Amino acid sequence: MIQSDKTEAQTLVWEEMKIPRMLNVTIVSLSLISILIGHYFVSMIALFHFIKQEPAILLAFLCITFVYIALHELIHGGCMNFYSGIKATYGISGPFIYAKSEAIFNRKAYLIITLAPMLILGLSAAVLSVLLPGIGLWFGIFVWVLNLYASRGDLQAVMVVKELPRTYAIQDDGHSLQIYHK
Repeated sequence: MIQSDKTEAQTLVWEEMKIPRMLNVTIVSLSLISILIGHYFVSMIALFHFIKQEPAILLAFLCITFVYIALHELIHGGCMNFYSGIKATYGISGPFIYAKSEAIFNRKAYLIITLAPMLILGLSAAVLSVLLPGIGLWFGIFVWVLNLYASRGDLQAVMVVKELPRTYAIQDDGHSLQIYHK
């Protein structure tokens, strides 16, 4: 964590920022490739047939979505706590849940905080895809694609923060990034 010797350089408001086209194209491409790989091992026809026989499985996909979103933000918050010693708080803004902290982080810590959910949950999705037989593969693919989509804002933050000089510091209040330099 960085102390209060700071001068604000800029504020980036999440709602005003557009996700770069290249990032969206990459995420859609990776999602489609994942679906094609899944289809190679367990056809989508088999998945749809299973859903037709067991429609309650759609509820499982919905539950996975909510659990994933909560875990994603809890990982951000846990990393914020780890790097600052200041307890992260959580909020809701429209359809989005976010973690925020009063702490100000150096660039390296903020990049780790930002990437941690994508890496941890992405690896978990890959393991889930391998461990769950048959139709279970699609649960792993679903989590993987959800992870890619939910991490778009995080990847956008990484694109911005990685270009900053090492002397800059970042504070994330859930709605915007305050970028400071000494």
